[in-house]
Amino acid sequence: MRSGQSTGRNKQASSTARHQLGPYWLWYRADRDDWAICWLDGRTTRRRSIGIGGGTPDLPPEEAQHELAKHYLQSQAAPTVTVSDTVRLPSEVLLADVTRLWLKAHVSQLAAGDRYADSVLILQKFFDERRAKGLLTGPLCIRAVTRDLVSDFVEWRSDQGMSPATISRDLAALRGPLNWAVKEQIIAYAPRIPEVRGKNRRRELEYCPEQVAAILDAAWATPERRHVHLYAMIHLSTHGRSEAILELNSDQIRDGRIYFNAPGREQTRKRRSIVPIAPTLAPWLADRDGKLIRYRVPTSGKTRREGGPEWFERETSDIGRAFEACLVSAHLAKPHLNLAQNAIDGDGSLILLPVRKKLGETEPRPKLVGIGTPNTLRHTIHTWHQRHGVPQAQIDAAAGHTSERGSGANYTHLRPEYLREFIDSTEAFWRAVGEHTDAHLRYQCDTRRRSPREDGSAQLA
Repeated sequence: MRSGQSTGRNKQASSTARHQLGPYWLWYRADRDDWAICWLDGRTTRRRSIGIGGGTPDLPPEEAQHELAKHYLQSQAAPTVTVSDTVRLPSEVLLADVTRLWLKAHVSQLAAGDRYADSVLILQKFFDERRAKGLLTGPLCIRAVTRDLVSDFVEWRSDQGMSPATISRDLAALRGPLNWAVKEQIIAYAPRIPEVRGKNRRRELEYCPEQVAAILDAAWATPERRHVHLYAMIHLSTHGRSEAILELNSDQIRDGRIYFNAPGREQTRKRRSIVPIAPTLAPWLADRDGKLIRYRVPTSGKTRREGGPEWFERETSDIGRAFEACLVSAHLAKPHLNLAQNAIDGDGSLILLPVRKKLGETEPRPKLVGIGTPNTLRHTIHTWHQRHGVPQAQIDAAAGHTSERGSGANYTHLRPEYLREFIDSTEAFWRAVGEHTDAHLRYQCDTRRRSPREDGSAQLA
């Protein structure tokens, strides 16, 4: 990461749309194929490289936009929000002002709030394009967020090849600030943002045991992706919610069970369950301390020689990009498993990545994108349990869909037979994965003794 004062050449920003969120914007340095986050410090422009290349000055890659969103949210970690004492009408309040307050006061406190900031950037681009066409004039007030405007946005995103679920997530960044503003008595009422048709259409994608084995191998093969390996092991062994796994702490593991709802946290509509620890998962949790899912890589030799730490670690609140990197690596190792595909743009053309001269490349290469998301693991194990005859009540209890009520529900997890068929089915799943790898076995993957071979098995390091 580089930070410093800009030069004259550094001020060559895009001549068209500038990708900006709050006081920060993206700037592309073509001579280094590098994107940077920029902001004003008084009258001086500051910049911080994010180590991402590709795209064009007018079209930053999604990874760069994601980093801009994350940087903005981190800058709002200790927000000071001032609102009017008078409740106003939607025609008197700008959408941009309410969205900015919502990002500061609410989204910045969420574990994975950057996904909302990503969608805010997408909405902003849509509004900018409409202004360029003369379809929007002046600042956009809340009253102007009509059903027709939302329909146009849905059509715009659909033309880009986005799924109903993705478009619905983007609309959450429009619906969220409006509902929040009503709750905070900033506006008297808010226009209704309709749901996207097809949003709740059942997802058919699931991974077979061989694909899971390839993902685990790819995650274990690289130190900076081993948090994905542990995440997948917990996800497939517990059927837990992704947010609960990412926030899981060692003090939530006791008496042979995982208590996904942390002490002092109020249960919400998306319930967090209590699940017995499956035998295959148990060794992976035995010596953990603190937050479980942490990005961890060895430090440089120079750092260690100077008495610095052996490892660099940071907590992880979003697993999506690292998970996709594992999908791409697994696809390159075993293309027949179809875990990734070539990325295409809105016109159906291949997206090509810049030539990496240091690696001896002479031509651009197609960009690969993973097929599936971390939530595909949840669908995978859910479908596995259903096919193997696990009682639906046990599947629902592990997934946090239980309908049990009353004081008796607080002690169900103490019964000896609690989720017995669920755990038996989980172990059957790991035996199926074991036909293709042993990357799910802790004693085979101990970083002090072994590392996985390219073929998926283990060897002495």
